[in-house]
Amino acid sequence: MSHNIIGALVTAVIGFLIAFINYSFSKKALEKAPEKFSLITVVRQILQIGYLAIVYFVGTKIQVADVVYLLVGAVLGMTIPMFYFTKKLLTFNESLVKTKKEDDANG
Repeated sequence: MSHNIIGALVTAVIGFLIAFINYSFSKKALEKAPEKFSLITVVRQILQIGYLAIVYFVGTKIQVADVVYLLVGAVLGMTIPMFYFTKKLLTFNESLVKTKKEDDANG
């Protein structure tokens, strides 16, 4: 049982890292080319699904912990920080829009 919980915690921490990488990609896309943000969404989805596939296949091969625990940890690790990172992206985007409007009014 403890192997399952430890495995879930490890995959959750890695999932948090994936969420942070997705946030970083999104923030850079908003800074450089906000009109191409939809492409970053596809990249983010590929990264998340790829991570879940890796967790599943590695979990079935190694069999140290139950795959369900590993997958639940991975999903929670990617999902829970998403609320925080999404709020940060919205705030960042609003500041970009506000700055752009001010530049348009001044220029």
